[in-house]
Amino acid sequence: MLHLIALATAAVTSAAAVQAAPTPALREVEWIATPTGQDIASVYPPTAVKAGKSGAVLLECRVAAEGSLDGCSVEIEDPVGLEFGLAAMELAPLFRMTATAPDGTATAGRTIRIPIMFQITTNGD
Repeated sequence: MLHLIALATAAVTSAAAVQAAPTPALREVEWIATPTGQDIASVYPPTAVKAGKSGAVLLECRVAAEGSLDGCSVEIEDPVGLEFGLAAMELAPLFRMTATAPDGTATAGRTIRIPIMFQITTNGD
C-alpha cells in the first residue's frame, strides 16, 4: 500500500516583479496560511499515484494587496506529463502572507517563487 507524503516549502525563493523601477526581491515572507499535507494529498494527481511517482513544481506568482497569490504560473514541473503542475495551481489559493515583509517593505505587487514537493512512499519508508 502506498502512503502519500506531501510537502509545501514555505521557505520560499523569490524574484522581483518586472517593473519600470525594479523592486528588491522578497528574501523572507511571513506566511499567514499555507496548504497542509492533507491539502496537498487531496490534489495529488491520480495518474502519479497509480504510477508510484513523486514530483516537484516551482510556481511563480504575484502577491496581491491582501497577501494572497495572483497570476500564478508553473515555471518548472518535474516530471512533466503527470499533472503535478495542475495540482500545484490548485494549491495556490491556499497560500497567504502578511502585507509587510520582515524587512518592513510591502509584499503586494511583487513576485514570489514557491517550490512544492509531491512525494509518494511505500510502507517501508
